[in-house]
Amino acid sequence: MIEINHVLHKQMRSLETVTYKKFLCREVINNWSKLVDESIAAQVVPVAIEHGKLLVNVENSAFKDQLKFFKEEIIDAINENFGQDEPLVKDIQIAKSFQIPNPPQKKTPPAQVEEFQIEDIILTEEETKSCQKQVENLPDELRQIVLATLVSQAKAQKRRLKNSWHKCAKCNALCPPEENFCVVCKVKERDIMVNKLFDIFYDAPWLRSWDAQKILIEQMPHMRSECTLDLVDSARTSLIQNLASHIRYGDEDSPDVMKLVMLKKQLPPDKLTPAIIKRALYELQFNLAEIPRRK
Repeated sequence: MIEINHVLHKQMRSLETVTYKKFLCREVINNWSKLVDESIAAQVVPVAIEHGKLLVNVENSAFKDQLKFFKEEIIDAINENFGQDEPLVKDIQIAKSFQIPNPPQKKTPPAQVEEFQIEDIILTEEETKSCQKQVENLPDELRQIVLATLVSQAKAQKRRLKNSWHKCAKCNALCPPEENFCVVCKVKERDIMVNKLFDIFYDAPWLRSWDAQKILIEQMPHMRSECTLDLVDSARTSLIQNLASHIRYGDEDSPDVMKLVMLKKQLPPDKLTPAIIKRALYELQFNLAEIPRRK
């Protein structure tokens, strides 16, 4: 819970409801970085609260689609800290341009660094001889074809080095300056990340997405840029589908059912009720091993 000035809140609450709600809106905006995870705070900026709807500005178009995954978590965090007799926020919407008081100015993209092109690359005499030596035992009809391929590969390798490519952190393949791993190793590392997420959620299925993300980054700091909330949610969904496929509707007392519901609702075991469990199973009915029969 956020530490708030209770005296100030009490004084403001004594005013008319509209004034107090405006005050709470300002408190939400001022405490935004404490209410939500830093990865969300970096992408989502609160603008206003109107009729129970939190209007936010999201510059990253890709993150706009991901926002739906964090709505409930953000709404719960706001209402737990600033809720009154009724929830302060019931929904979250992307603000229109005219609703944003001071829309952010578009940043001028940095100047592109001129890259070496393949036609700019000239092999040294030693490099050319190295290519020729590799084909000297080939038949005449193949020699020129293979030599041309080797020369092209040597130029491409040299071009990458001139453009600041570096060795992969796992193997000797070259990677672009902004990457730590080559394509093959990157895929392998992502598979390891997903498996670690499965372990994290299986041990603590009630974790919220950003909490699981923090744990994953602590375990694999070298993959920080790849540890997106989208990846976390995808792993959670896969685990839910896998667990559900082994559960029959009505098995409310099964440990796997409890784990499944905690994953689905992101609630700890002490917050689960028979009604929540039943509702969650019904929502997952088409993923279960046996679909409930309607009477």
